[in-house]
Amino acid sequence: MKFFGLAESRDQEWDPNIPMTAEGGPFDRGNGLRQLAAFFADGRFFVSKSHTNNPLVLSLMSEVRLSGYPDIRIEPVDITRLQMCYESANAVRSSGRAGRDDVRMRREVLSLVGELSKRRASDIHIVVGEQSCVVRARIDGLMTHIAEWPPEFGHGFCAAAFTMADASDVNYQPYEYQGARVSNRKDLQLPEGVISLRLQFNPTTFGGRAMIVRILYSSDQKQAADLAQLGFTPEHMEDFETLRAKPFGINIVAGPTGHGKSTTLQRNITSILQEHNYNIAIYTVEDPPEYPIPGAVQMPVVNASSSAERAEEFSKAISAALRSNPDRIMIGEVRDAASAQLSFEAAMTGHQVWTTLHSNDAMTIPFRLRDLHVDDYKLCDPTLLTGLISQRLVRKLCPHCALTTAEEDLSFHLLSRLQAANIPTERIRRQNPKGCTRCGVGNGYIGRTVIAEIIMPDVGFMEHVMNNRKLDAERYWLTQLGGRSMTEHMIDRVMAGEVDPLDAERIVGPLIPPRRD
Repeated sequence: MKFFGLAESRDQEWDPNIPMTAEGGPFDRGNGLRQLAAFFADGRFFVSKSHTNNPLVLSLMSEVRLSGYPDIRIEPVDITRLQMCYESANAVRSSGRAGRDDVRMRREVLSLVGELSKRRASDIHIVVGEQSCVVRARIDGLMTHIAEWPPEFGHGFCAAAFTMADASDVNYQPYEYQGARVSNRKDLQLPEGVISLRLQFNPTTFGGRAMIVRILYSSDQKQAADLAQLGFTPEHMEDFETLRAKPFGINIVAGPTGHGKSTTLQRNITSILQEHNYNIAIYTVEDPPEYPIPGAVQMPVVNASSSAERAEEFSKAISAALRSNPDRIMIGEVRDAASAQLSFEAAMTGHQVWTTLHSNDAMTIPFRLRDLHVDDYKLCDPTLLTGLISQRLVRKLCPHCALTTAEEDLSFHLLSRLQAANIPTERIRRQNPKGCTRCGVGNGYIGRTVIAEIIMPDVGFMEHVMNNRKLDAERYWLTQLGGRSMTEHMIDRVMAGEVDPLDAERIVGPLIPPRRD
């Protein structure tokens, strides 16, 4: 995989004490290769211990030999030794190259994002330490090792990413917490299919730095209103339609970070617009907006330097949206008591509100709102709190290469849980670690799918919430309201052979159906 590769002219006289693979050298093959190897004119060929059989390294060896250096001496070394090899090359850089270096580093940022966007990575984690910089990406929900760089390159990479931002703090502060956003604009074109990048910078121990790049992708208008494509069941779709038809009330989507809450909101809001032929006023308040929603007025909350200032700006934006005579309001997240109070105020004044909340499941949402000091007379009114939704994203097996499993290949505990859930062993499918041409070699998955639950409370359900009887409220939902939990949705997907049971349990929990008695 190619992440780097900007070589400059080679018309300068070359210092024999500097690697010939250094920038501008006779064998300059880009920064990507410089993380793996260093070749000197006297035949020394330093190679990263963990990359001795890397195709880029083997290709360079062949090229060096064919170029008149047959007696090379291969020496496996640590990445710190490779870093030292190039320090002298870095030392001779003139100060006049600083501007060109910044442009080059920006290109490296776009190159990395472009390569990983092809693999549909949701985020990139770049952690700079004392001795090295480790790059990992979350692909289909799992962290994957991508590369290892010298720390100086990592610091430069993070700084370049910050300078590309269109909404950020005033100056880059290597030892401060900072956030920023990079979006498509006239002077910056992001890779195809990427609409924006969310950047989070965190200081780490011993002068280190961590940058998390959240990649946000575009979708066509047909997909933008298709909730079923995300993995929701026909029953879920019917519930969403019912909630969208209510004239007012709060509908909350809960779940951990990175499990598709914003995508669900975006597609729901687009559905509302299409159902009303766009003859409706919808305002959104987001910190910052993640996805464009044509037809909605999206109000960003940016450039706040502290959490208190951000909360204040968020509350101001919600108040402004309420004064704008909207038919529907989307609030990116209920994050504190002020935003929770304003959300209920909007519902009490005749608005339909869609928002998100960090909560473990749908049943916990009203109790989490109580922690945010929402009054019980508001919280326990089913005409105000109308929809409780919770979701997770689980990797979806490739249907072309998924493997069947015999009972003897399953652990005793997993087999017991499968039997308790009435899932026949012959229905189980597992990941094929070899992958195939459809999903990619060494993969075995084709993206992720939603596992969800939806509660539409009534008076009986809210009586249990009022009296703080969570288990009774759950039993009432399952027995009297015909509810189906995330676990039951997960069991259906395992039964259909669409998800690996171990993957599902890792994300949702044990395959144990809820009691309905």
